[in-house]
Amino acid sequence: MKKLLYIFTLFFLVACDDGDIEEKYTYHQEGLKVAVDATISGLNSWPDGYSVTLSGFVNETNPKDDIAEYSEISKQIISDGGGKIHITLGGISQSVNYLEITVLNRIRQRVLTISQKKLTDEDKNNTDTIRWDAGEVKAGMYSFIQDKYFTPKCSKCHGLSADYAAAGLFLTEGKSYSAIVGIQSTKRSDFNIVTPGDTARSVIHKILHGDFPEVKHNHTDKLDLESDKDWIDQWILSGAKAD
Repeated sequence: MKKLLYIFTLFFLVACDDGDIEEKYTYHQEGLKVAVDATISGLNSWPDGYSVTLSGFVNETNPKDDIAEYSEISKQIISDGGGKIHITLGGISQSVNYLEITVLNRIRQRVLTISQKKLTDEDKNNTDTIRWDAGEVKAGMYSFIQDKYFTPKCSKCHGLSADYAAAGLFLTEGKSYSAIVGIQSTKRSDFNIVTPGDTARSVIHKILHGDFPEVKHNHTDKLDLESDKDWIDQWILSGAKAD
């Protein structure tokens, strides 16, 4: 019995040594793949809990054909330090209709669409990588504040012309940052218009919340929602960065 066991073991070892046993694994990632090139700024200006991403979104199944609020797939964008990015995203489902450079919160909910590409039938039938040159992209929180609040709402009074603004305060693009951040209030010398990291010492916060009696004009209704005021507060609390 021992002899038979010895012969069997010897045969097994010889068979295994008869040549290399090659294990081959084939990996194939299903779905579409996109490669994006861009020159991007402001990636690090958002507070904790938010990130600038390359994301895919589907259309909601409703008559308005709205884009979904939550991303189907996403990947955080990280700059090489010089502002240029090259990012690829694979495994994109055929159900995805829009690619976006977008700001997401922790639960992958869209906060802000920065740049968008609608996928065509040609894109979806493409067996190669989809190329997207997004060009120059402003992804910073200050750019968001400027585009969403200062330009369309505040500059109607604070920037009526190139030479005049209410209270001498320009909130137009290209002028607003240097006019408010770290600039002492003309109404109270112990406050700045914006004090980075401190809403309690920022006049703009107090004015929007009706807590600055030195300014007689009511500003509490200039922004539509309390959440709009919260965005400005978050920008101040996160350092009031200039992107």
